[in-house]
Amino acid sequence: MFCAECGEPTGHRPAKGAAAYLPWVLSALALVAFAIALTIFIQGQTATRVGDMPLTGALPEAERVNPDGTPAAAVPGPGAVDLGSMSARQAADRLFDRVMREDEAGDVAEAQQFAPMAIQAYGMAPPEDIDADAHFHVALLHLVLDDLDAADREADLILSLEREHLLALAIKARVAEGRGDEAARVDAYNRFLDALPTGLTSGKPEYEMHDRMLEAEAVRARETTGRD
Repeated sequence: MFCAECGEPTGHRPAKGAAAYLPWVLSALALVAFAIALTIFIQGQTATRVGDMPLTGALPEAERVNPDGTPAAAVPGPGAVDLGSMSARQAADRLFDRVMREDEAGDVAEAQQFAPMAIQAYGMAPPEDIDADAHFHVALLHLVLDDLDAADREADLILSLEREHLLALAIKARVAEGRGDEAARVDAYNRFLDALPTGLTSGKPEYEMHDRMLEAEAVRARETTGRD
């Protein structure tokens, strides 16, 4: 573009070879492939989760009722969801629910196949949408993948914001169990039980969404520590 001797503009731009554009082309193709896979995956999931409530707190279709106790009108299933109307966080939460459902149903291979996609989906969400609940979801996804170190890091991120966060302490206990560190597991569950009374009355949205999980974790904590 400029003369190598005097620095004056030459008036033309040298042509670039095709190889210069290759990284951009590959990145675009990878993004398109991920978007297509995400769309197909979300549209293919079913409405309810095996056993307990969805970990994001949504009620299964069979449990939806009106305030007077009568069955609520049917709502479109996931296959009818307008993905364009969903935020990145909502899409990530849907993937998370599906992975957890498959894991609870015993389909570990299916859960582990799509857990990385769910983790990537959370990574695409804006930072302001990644709260303690999102870190908890990502930690559980890492546990599905048997990545104890990554799950532990997510728990530490939550605890850096709130030292006695119940969800983070539950993850700490599960990580310690996976590592065979009984002393760390007992310590995490003791902290969990100490924080439980205040936590249950705190009104934190993530506690309300995961209330059944917290109840089950409290039972395990008492069994582990021998506390009432």
